[in-house]
Amino acid sequence: TGIIHGDVKPDNWLLRDKEHTMTLSRMSKSVVLIDFGRSIDMELLPAGSQFTVSCHTEQFECVEMQNGRPWTYQVDYYGLLSCIHMMIHNEYMSVMQDKGSGKWVPTKKPHRRVDREFFEMLYDKFLNVPDCNHLPDLEVIIDSLDRLVKGMPTRSRAQGLMEHYQFMEKME
Repeated sequence: TGIIHGDVKPDNWLLRDKEHTMTLSRMSKSVVLIDFGRSIDMELLPAGSQFTVSCHTEQFECVEMQNGRPWTYQVDYYGLLSCIHMMIHNEYMSVMQDKGSGKWVPTKKPHRRVDREFFEMLYDKFLNVPDCNHLPDLEVIIDSLDRLVKGMPTRSRAQGLMEHYQFMEKME
């Protein structure tokens, strides 16, 4: 909390086994975010601090950076969304502004094998942050994800993971 990572992207996630993870968790596997070289400790800055600089990595520039608007945690939301997009589509995310609604949307929509309602909500919340003082409520998003996963039959979860794994193997 209070830390902007600033470089959330697929290369900066590490999958680890419990035996190699310093944790008291009962989970056998974990996902760890690494490389805090661009991180910003917001606790060290005056309250309400915002940024307008670009990270100069086009695929991971949040909408605010792309439009010269102030940003804080939006850069991490965009990076996380880009990672999720990469897992679904096996390609970097690009976005555009919808001419009808004015909202930012991915150029490639979630395919039929995922819960479109959930992912469209996720894209909307993370791409269309009104300003730095009105960030998405992460608890609502986590609760939605939790309901989505718990609502899937156990077989569907396992089958979906196996299908995704097999799809990714074919891509190599």
